[in-house]
Amino acid sequence: MLMGYIAIVSRGIRWLLLLEPMGYKAKFWNSIHSVSVLYIVNLAVPRAGELARCTSMNQVEDIPIDKLFGTVLLERVIDFVLLFIVMGAAFVLHFDDFFSLFNLTFTNSDSAAAESSITIKYLFLGGALVVGLAFLIFRKRIINHPKFAPIRKFIQGVVEGFKTFGQMEKKGAFIAHTLLIWILYFLMVYVVFFSLDTTAHLTLSDGLFIMMAASLGIVVPVPGGWGAYHYFVTMALLVLGIERENGLTFATIVHSSQTLMLLITGIIAFIFLYFERRKKGKLNGTSKSH
Repeated sequence: MLMGYIAIVSRGIRWLLLLEPMGYKAKFWNSIHSVSVLYIVNLAVPRAGELARCTSMNQVEDIPIDKLFGTVLLERVIDFVLLFIVMGAAFVLHFDDFFSLFNLTFTNSDSAAAESSITIKYLFLGGALVVGLAFLIFRKRIINHPKFAPIRKFIQGVVEGFKTFGQMEKKGAFIAHTLLIWILYFLMVYVVFFSLDTTAHLTLSDGLFIMMAASLGIVVPVPGGWGAYHYFVTMALLVLGIERENGLTFATIVHSSQTLMLLITGIIAFIFLYFERRKKGKLNGTSKSH
């Protein structure tokens, strides 16, 4: 829970670093509490947290929402890259387990994890090869096709976002906070291995594999990841030889502790930002009367 909140604080500081090149200097706690609002809102309404986060910051700092959304877009792109790296590392380190998880997830059969997944592996790799070759041959037609216009705009936005990153003076601090956030995400899963005798023997590599499964559970658009998180983590642990009951216990400990932390910090954030808005309103009223 502590590491989870440190990650929120680090994300809030990283947001301040993105706002500085645009000439905005927001208060330290306003940024952190706005990030806390993001997570508590997502517990109730998936994907609505980013809007709540930007709105909260706008109300206490008068930073235009479009500017705030621009920085959030860059954050999301960078987080997506890090998630892709984590999944790629888990794929390489747990190649066989990756496909066993795929089998188990879609068949929901315990025996699927133990069965050979050679056919699915070759279908996956063969399909990736065919798609790659087709893209190389027809890339100009594909890229210029009207249906891919949204993807082109997204890529352009990514490029523009990284140009903004290039103008940042404190790049080292930004990179350090980004790495810290993802290291903490990993440790939030890994340290809980030692809370159960049945998972205490799992390795750092196993932790990366479970983190990947946990990320898949969070990506599914359900409130707070309830159900999806538990399912993916339980299945991943089953692939590593942990029984369903113990896997579900582990998933429940991790998810429940983090959910409790998000509820506590989110409620505190709402209260803090409420008084910040009131204080700001009084100051504005005083300045107008003068």
